[in-house]
Amino acid sequence: MDNLRASVDNLLNACDREADLGTGRDLELAQKALELSKSIHCDTCIYESLIRIARALVTLRKNEKAIEHLNTCYSIANSMNDTARMAKVSNLFGIAYYKMGVISKSLEYFLEALELAKSNGCVNLECQIYNNMCSIMTELGDYETALSCLNVLMEKVDKDQNVFPRSFVYRNMAYTLYRMNRVEEAEKYAQKALDEAAGQGRTQIVCESYYTLGEIRLSQNKIEEASELMLKALSLAEELSNDYYQVQIRIDLSKLYCAVKNYDEAYRVISEAYNYALKLDYPAVKRNAALAMAEVCQYTGNMAMLVDALTTYKDITIKLEEDNLRKQQVFIKAQLMLYNLKKDNERLRVEIERDPLTGCLSSRAFPDRIAQSLSAHGNKGALVFIDIDNLKTINDTYGHDCGDDLLKSFAKDLIKVMPRESLKIRISGDEFLVFIPNAGREEASAALDKLLETLAQPRKIGHIMLPVLVSAGIAFYPDHSTDLFSLKKMADAAMYSAKQAGRGVYRIYNAS
Repeated sequence: MDNLRASVDNLLNACDREADLGTGRDLELAQKALELSKSIHCDTCIYESLIRIARALVTLRKNEKAIEHLNTCYSIANSMNDTARMAKVSNLFGIAYYKMGVISKSLEYFLEALELAKSNGCVNLECQIYNNMCSIMTELGDYETALSCLNVLMEKVDKDQNVFPRSFVYRNMAYTLYRMNRVEEAEKYAQKALDEAAGQGRTQIVCESYYTLGEIRLSQNKIEEASELMLKALSLAEELSNDYYQVQIRIDLSKLYCAVKNYDEAYRVISEAYNYALKLDYPAVKRNAALAMAEVCQYTGNMAMLVDALTTYKDITIKLEEDNLRKQQVFIKAQLMLYNLKKDNERLRVEIERDPLTGCLSSRAFPDRIAQSLSAHGNKGALVFIDIDNLKTINDTYGHDCGDDLLKSFAKDLIKVMPRESLKIRISGDEFLVFIPNAGREEASAALDKLLETLAQPRKIGHIMLPVLVSAGIAFYPDHSTDLFSLKKMADAAMYSAKQAGRGVYRIYNAS
């Protein structure tokens, strides 16, 4: 088993290396890891394999398939109560929906991921999420919010340079500031990104920095410098086989050449971009290239190519509209799946928290539910420890069915008599806790007096009429203790004192 687990780990590590290199082999390795993980029935390994498969599918733009795997990942992480892993899934959900164009859902997942990452101290993931949110806000034109995300990200990188690449932040700062028409600041950050990335060998960031600097020079009407920078960016994009930038840079170069009335060069460059884009599975890039081709053809007078470009533009626009409709349908389907998952999880949570015999909360609810009640009701309350005195006798004399009837009868009265906002917890066979929020001595005593009076009334248990005899002890938060485990021991000690006093009574904890 250990050898197989080690093999899974090796496959996952190899998968991560291939993903960083961009070879495309990461999907194959993750699928092998998944098969092996299933054979050893290791949920953690299955999760780690599936999330890598989903990551690879997102890279391949197979986002709908990725979402199916992510739903399974989220279910596994949720069953393990592993919020750190849930944060990673939510982040990848956000990326997948962003690439599908469902921006609102993408942002919703990023916000969920950010909250989970913060609560778990996952600073690296937190930085990734801020970076992703910046991309969304920039696309939506909300540059101020994008800049706020980047400022938070910069603060974290300044504290620890290992949490996120500084060159990424500089690159995004430059891009966002340029869109805000803050050209001088954008130029400063683009140069910083270029210097930082060049020193670290991050060729993609170097490419994007040259491109942004080229855009800035073009906006300043420094045509020669703009052309030189964009050609450097294009050379790196070709070296990296980056389809998007190979097309986008050529589109901008065609506009640059049109600005200086070099229409032949503009047509040559846009033809390269147009023909290249048509081979890609990027409808938005194809549409941009078609529109740019149409604009150049108006200068060159190439009417046949103008008609071809406009027809392509129209066809792709129709396809994008159809895709958007399909994406909304996928979104609705995914929402339904998540709703059912959450409903199943809630049902499971209720089953775990509830004692099936009495309907009271189970021992798993202590101390968390009491802590929640204190937080909601003013950090004050009474903890009552109740022991059923005659349960063992009834079990021994009349059988366990009668004992179960007694427990159900007791719980029914407990729920009916005790304040509605109080928590009723069965902690063992014949022992119960009741927490009454905001109760002092007077309120707690009144509630116990009423309960003991009700339980003393004989009721039908099996074929006989019997009262329910109990002893109880009370301890108060925060008067006796602010530690719930200590408070429980104090209430237990007070209950034991009540038993010694003759049973059928209650006592308030007294430290002396």
